This record gives sequence, C-alpha cells and structure tokens, in this order.
Amino acid sequence: MAIAARPFWVRVHRWAGLATALFLCVAGLTGSILAFKEELDAWLNPRLFLAADPGLPMMDPFALRDAVREQLPWARVDHVPLRREAGRAVVFRLTPRPDPATGRPLPLRATHAFADPYRGKVLGWRDEGALSLARENLLPFIYRLHLDLTLPGVWGRLLYGVIAVIWTLDCFVGFYLTLPAPGARRKGFWRAWRPAWLIKPGASASRYTLDLHRAFSLWLWALLLVYAWSSMMFNLRDQVYMPVMSTVMPFDTSWRGAPVRPAPMAAPALEGQAALSAARRAMDDLARERGFTIDGEESLMLDRRRGLYAYLAHSDADLRRHVGNTAILIDADTGERRGVYLPTRGAWGDTFSNWLGALHMAHVFGLPYRIFASLLGLVVVMLSVTGIIIWRRKQLGRSIAASRRPG
Repeated sequence: MAIAARPFWVRVHRWAGLATALFLCVAGLTGSILAFKEELDAWLNPRLFLAADPGLPMMDPFALRDAVREQLPWARVDHVPLRREAGRAVVFRLTPRPDPATGRPLPLRATHAFADPYRGKVLGWRDEGALSLARENLLPFIYRLHLDLTLPGVWGRLLYGVIAVIWTLDCFVGFYLTLPAPGARRKGFWRAWRPAWLIKPGASASRYTLDLHRAFSLWLWALLLVYAWSSMMFNLRDQVYMPVMSTVMPFDTSWRGAPVRPAPMAAPALEGQAALSAARRAMDDLARERGFTIDGEESLMLDRRRGLYAYLAHSDADLRRHVGNTAILIDADTGERRGVYLPTRGAWGDTFSNWLGALHMAHVFGLPYRIFASLLGLVVVMLSVTGIIIWRRKQLGRSIAASRRPG
C-alpha cells in the first residue's frame, strides 16, 4: 500500500470499529459467560439438571423417551439421548405436534424437557427461545443475545454476519496500520515495529489507551481473526463462508443436502431399537471406510421433514473429549446411508470448519483454553472501548484545533 493510502485506511479502520463496537461488546461479554454455560446453567438450575442416584439402573433410552411422551402429550419427542451421566438429568429436545385438522404445527410450550433417567419422571421443561431473565431462562437468554441479539427470524444472525464480515476485513486493516511507515524503517523494520507490541510504562493516559488497543490486537491477532471468520461461518455460511472456502477446500455437503419431503413423515418404518440398530450398522461401515473408532453414543433423532434419522456418536475423530459430533444420516424407512458429518478424517474443508467452530466455542484444549476464551471475550470488549476512546480524543483534538484557526 502506498504512503498516500495510509490516511484512507485509518478512516476505514475508524469507521469499521465504530460500526462494530457495540455488537462486539455484546458478543464479547456474553461469550465470556458462555465459555462456562453448562456449569453455570446447572448451578443456577439444579432441579432441572441433577437427578439423585437411588442405586437403581438407568432406564432404557426408548423406555425413558416413551415416559416423557406420556407426561408431555402437547409435544412431540423424536429425540432419544443415548449418552448418560450418573446423577444427571437427561435432556430431550421437543418439537411441535401437528394440528389434526390443518397439519400445521401447534404452539409449543417448551423446547427442552429434563427427565430423571432412573425413574422416568419429567423434572421440568423450558422454552430456550423465551426472552426472560428468570433463573431457568437466564443462560439460554444470554446465548440468544450472543447468537442473534434476540431479534426475530433470521435478522439477528444476518446482522451479526455483516458485523463478522466487517470485523474480518478490519483485522487485516488494523494489522497493516500497526506496521511502521516506510520512513521509520530506515533504522530497521523490527526496531521500528517493536513499540507497537509493547505497553509503555509510565505513559500518559492517551498513550496508555493507544498501547492497550494496539498491543493486545497484535498479540492476539490470529485468534481474533479466528473468532471473526468463525462468526461469519455461523451466521453467513451459505451466503459467504461456503462460496469463499469451497474455492480452496473440498467439503462433504451430504449432511445438509438431503431434500425436504412434500409432507412431514408421520410414522417411519424403522422405530425404536430397530432404528438404532440400523444406525449402528451404518456407522460401523463408515468407521471402517474412514478409519476411526467409535467409543460412545450420543443421540438418535428423527427428522420428519426429511424422513431421516440423525445418529451421533463419539469417536477418535472428534475434537471434543466428552461430546460426540461424529454423525450419520440414515433413511428412516430403509436404514440406508444418506449423509455423514465428520469432525476430522473427512474432507479438508469440514475439518478446518470444525476446528474453527471448536476454537470459537472453547470445546478443545480443556479448562485452560476455556478460561482463556472467557478472558478473550473481555479483551474484545476492551479493544472496542479503547477504540472509541481513541476516536473521541482525536475528534476533540481536531475540533479544538479548528476552533483556534483564524477565520
């Protein structure tokens, strides 16, 4: 970039920062909390998440599902959790029942139910889309705020997607602006660039604010770019992420490519244990083909819109230690494979995307990285606030200088 272009990129950086500051503050603050979402949710709502172990064996997964169905006749329960933890409730996803007269979905009271795996009793339920600060809804509300600002429909995610695009591009603009000007490089590039990486001790408030903004941006630049680009992946996957990334990486699109049926499936030919056995066989075949090993089951869920079962398991291809994302789709009538989703061992683009998502959500490298990710959310807030302070001081300085000019 030419010297004359530098003032232009300063203005671009300034306005990009101002446009994204509020949204990044919200995302940073909520993200720092969500790094510990499961623990905080269980701490706030023990009646939902904890189930006293009476010394009895846990119920069969399908028997437990049927017990939940009987207690919640106003909802469909097509989700069968297969992973169990001693002393923990089993969480079921709920879907709306169709109106017998019109076939349209009826209003749904809740999106998730919590069941005692020993006795089959429903401990409670909640609507994770509810805009409420009540204890049982607090963490889902924070998640919605982080995900889409609680805006209706797709508008929140589209807005955050646009912010992610600006943030991604601004990462490169900001990095460029930290580089020393050509005239300053005569004494050596690194010697001229080194102050940008440091916080000067004993500096004035203005210099200290600038050093905080610049130094933290440089030291954490790669991870900030990861969070910016992964935010675009989550919010503008089809519009931006896939068109860009598929030009340089191959993807397996079978997981999302199955067509929607003309009408939702009423009763699949495979049900209960027969569906699970078919899913296990299909997963075993896939494991032999791709060279991974299954070491635990996660869930089986019927997708009536597409006539498929989604079967999730944990394998050595997973990035997360305890939660499985190795998945396969099978036809709900025939058991034939219809799609796969592999965290690794598959197409390069899928592996890259899974790493992006796992880093964004702090699902890798254990507790140390979760703490780091939580602190990084606060750093994002600090960078946004210091950017506004720097802009405001410069604006005031220009105003004062203009008022002192003759005429």
